[in-house]
Amino acid sequence: MLRIKNIAEVFILTTVISYIITPVIKNIAVKLNYLDHPKTNKVHARPTALLGGVSIYVSFIIGILMTIGLTLDAKLLSVIVGCTFLLVVGLVDDRMGMMPEVKLLGQFLAAMIVIKSGVRVEFLHNYYLDTIFTYLWIVGITNAFNLLDNMNGLSVGIAVIASIFFGITMCTSGQLPVAVMSFALAGAGLGFLKHNFPKASIFMGDTGSLVLGFVLASLAVMGSWSSKFLTTSLAMPILILAYPIFDTMLVTVMRLVEGRSIFQGGRDHSSHRLALLGFRKRRAVLVIYGICIVLGLSALLMQILPLRPALILIGGVAMFMLVLGIRLALVDTGRFGRSKKGDDLE
Repeated sequence: MLRIKNIAEVFILTTVISYIITPVIKNIAVKLNYLDHPKTNKVHARPTALLGGVSIYVSFIIGILMTIGLTLDAKLLSVIVGCTFLLVVGLVDDRMGMMPEVKLLGQFLAAMIVIKSGVRVEFLHNYYLDTIFTYLWIVGITNAFNLLDNMNGLSVGIAVIASIFFGITMCTSGQLPVAVMSFALAGAGLGFLKHNFPKASIFMGDTGSLVLGFVLASLAVMGSWSSKFLTTSLAMPILILAYPIFDTMLVTVMRLVEGRSIFQGGRDHSSHRLALLGFRKRRAVLVIYGICIVLGLSALLMQILPLRPALILIGGVAMFMLVLGIRLALVDTGRFGRSKKGDDLE
């Protein structure tokens, strides 16, 4: 039977494992020539080892197996199978590249695995609408974290913060298996972050960003976001994952306005725009971390606030993100916002 102490144990375990094995994975990546070479839409100046996502995945799986064991129910098992499938997709993409349409197909197939196990939203009260929304949610969040992996420590750091808030919420509502998976993911990401924070010695690549986004999206659907009202229950996972959603919307809108493909790589994400405003890369990442923490705390407040104050808080957060989006949209990214290869999916 799972207890709160198991959650602390899995967090510490996965953090330690990830921290220890990441340098080993780095050496393997160099020997196998799994390297990320500088491009016009990248901010690093020299080839850097990939496969950091393998460290995150291995640590996450070991933590789950040592805490929950092989007694996973069908839904939890489907998340493991789905992220394993995306691990393979990421390995192929990091090695030889992949067309954006093929990568999206892989995300849809992974989403299908969890949806077939019964993981889907229910608030629309229609099987088909619930299923369609679940597909869009899982693929959207998975791709959002993939797009966010554009500055050292950014995507994995946001994933760690989101996982911790997911875990806290699941603990307070008694959903310990989901909490264990959340804190296992948080620890796996945190151990890797020590090697990925600016200046990074290794990148997680699509192998890591796809796994992180997929697991978080799936856990958001699996969890029961028990607050007093349906509106605030729906708002909780959206608030925790609001920044990846915000960044994806900003990039999508700006590229459409500029008449560019939304799949075109470029240094025009929110992190790049903050850097152009004068923030050093490390500080830009820390500012975004701070925003994500505030968003997570806002989600926790949804559990205890009456409806009116909760709606005011949601409105305030929405207004802040809108103002931030407008300010960042006004930043002129110039030629740095565009890559020469229009088919790159970051």
